[in-house]
Amino acid sequence: MEVREKIRNDTFRTLATDRGFKERVREDMLVRLLDAFVWRNHDRQETDHLGFTYVQGMNVLAAPFLYTMPSELEAFFCFAKFIEESCPLYVQPTLEGVHRGLKLLDRCLKIVDPDLFAHLRSKNLSAEIYAFPSVLTLCACTPPLDQVLLLWDFLLAFGVHLNVLCVVAQLLLMRDKLMESSSPMRHLRSFPPLDAQPVIGIAVTLVRDLPVDLYDELVRHPYAVQDH
Repeated sequence: MEVREKIRNDTFRTLATDRGFKERVREDMLVRLLDAFVWRNHDRQETDHLGFTYVQGMNVLAAPFLYTMPSELEAFFCFAKFIEESCPLYVQPTLEGVHRGLKLLDRCLKIVDPDLFAHLRSKNLSAEIYAFPSVLTLCACTPPLDQVLLLWDFLLAFGVHLNVLCVVAQLLLMRDKLMESSSPMRHLRSFPPLDAQPVIGIAVTLVRDLPVDLYDELVRHPYAVQDH
């Protein structure tokens, strides 16, 4: 089955450089959780439900649940509820929510730091190019894992939409390097190690700088289907 192959092509790479993760979460645990999620949704294709299958990035979103929960069963149910309720559009086959998040990231950066936004645009850099992994995985792609878990505590408490502002915060923390660089993509190809507290602190203050309608779009983008 094609989905099974996709899952196995990704699971062995999940947080591959984190020894602590590898010691606690075996690849077969990830495979089981993702297989079960796909089959659960295959069995309940109701008309008023968004459908789910395996998509890129789902393995990384599942990883923190398996790492922190006491059993695979609890990890599975927490992961399923999280995906289905908090960010269902992030795991649609088109990754609709991710692409909406990236466009919103550009709009937020333009408001909170027009100079940095203009500098990146002058190098033909948009969020689609440099921030795709960070938005897709809710920053779980940026080590270390203990800092990812702190950041996720914040996102799970206040809303995964705030991840977009957490990525903006990471840009602001490396602003000087980016502004001085003639090729900022060298710094953006892999973000500096995550330090959750300053990122969260900056992200919270950025909320005040955004127009109400833009913030409303940000809140809704992971789960609200747009009218076309």
